[in-house]
Amino acid sequence: MPTTSDSLKILPIANDPARRQDWSDYRERALAEGHTFLTAVEGILESVASRRTLSEAEGRVTDATVKDMISTGLFRAFTPLRYGGLEMNPASLFAGVMRIAEADASAAWIAGQLHIHSFEIALMSEKMQDEFWATGPDTRASSSYAPIGKVTEVDGGHLLNGTWTFSSGVDHAQWVILGDGDKAHVVPIDDVVIDHSSWQVEGLKGTGSKSVTLTDVFVPDYRTHHFVDTYNDENPGWAVNNVPLYWVSFLALFNSTPTNTVIGTALGGFNTFIEQSRQRLSRQGTGSPIAQNPFLHLKVAEGLTRIGAARDRHMNNWATLFDTACRGEEATPLERMRVRFESAYANATSFESFAEIWPIAGAAAAASSNPLQQTFRDLMAARNHGSAGRELAAGSYIKTLFGLPPAPFKDFGTLAYYK
Repeated sequence: MPTTSDSLKILPIANDPARRQDWSDYRERALAEGHTFLTAVEGILESVASRRTLSEAEGRVTDATVKDMISTGLFRAFTPLRYGGLEMNPASLFAGVMRIAEADASAAWIAGQLHIHSFEIALMSEKMQDEFWATGPDTRASSSYAPIGKVTEVDGGHLLNGTWTFSSGVDHAQWVILGDGDKAHVVPIDDVVIDHSSWQVEGLKGTGSKSVTLTDVFVPDYRTHHFVDTYNDENPGWAVNNVPLYWVSFLALFNSTPTNTVIGTALGGFNTFIEQSRQRLSRQGTGSPIAQNPFLHLKVAEGLTRIGAARDRHMNNWATLFDTACRGEEATPLERMRVRFESAYANATSFESFAEIWPIAGAAAAASSNPLQQTFRDLMAARNHGSAGRELAAGSYIKTLFGLPPAPFKDFGTLAYYK
């Protein structure tokens, strides 16, 4: 299987002197950037929330909301410093996306999906990076990794034809990353045709996760991410980005990103439920305030506790993974598979906890104008994302715990165990 890194001077991890450096100052700078970012996020939440219903109605997050998120530095979090980025610690980015999700799930979803690919670009060749960030550090890429289009290897690169689906936030992207099993191809947005009628859904409608079609689009070799490079610890980008942030597992980041939206959306839904319940009176029996209902008390207490625990575990995992990288160390397969499962578990727990309060939300919750209705639909859509597969993630985790052999590396999906 070919690699793109044959000519680069990339040392094996065990022999890399960079892994033995003191990265404490780097860590503190990354955490400080995260603090500044989180402060900025608090300043846009009211504005983002005010456009939530408009984003759903239009089937795309509004330009104004994306502009708000740009202003916080969100799309610079994983952009390398050398291109004007922040190289922020992942936990801070995740916490900010959770807060945005409390205001608008679709905005948070595309925030995570559009920016996680900056991390991937940072692992690719310097030439690819120079092109990608030529217009500035806030450059964004959407993606579709399912290998459903046709890719033909040709001299100097690949020729792409066909349609790739579910490219979240593509309306706000300058590039699109398209999967091909054991590799992915980075394509300028002008080379694809967006099917604006393809996203007909009831949940996360504002994400605009539309299909893109390509006809005889040539992708040069340097714009192709060969996953075997990551498997072999031969990421071309390490030649210029050999720092702790980019030593973190890309697949772990990728699979954990949707969970931030789900946790924040569920917490925002609980907050809305609580505010509505302060005013509601029971239509049955005594007509007493619903806030006095002991069954409601238990459901709310249990739900907040479960979601809060999932959030805290998720945040602690990512603080730990970044600290591990800052010590020049690599997370073990067992640690990665545990984080993978706990991320999927947090997704499921958040959805199930909100579903538990739905029967006591009252008849008004069925109204399309009630924000609880949109919250439930958004959570249902997120629960069906591939990263939310709790059962599959449990299998990978416990097989590793028992020392059972993993599936051999062959593509994007199997890479998660190894890197």
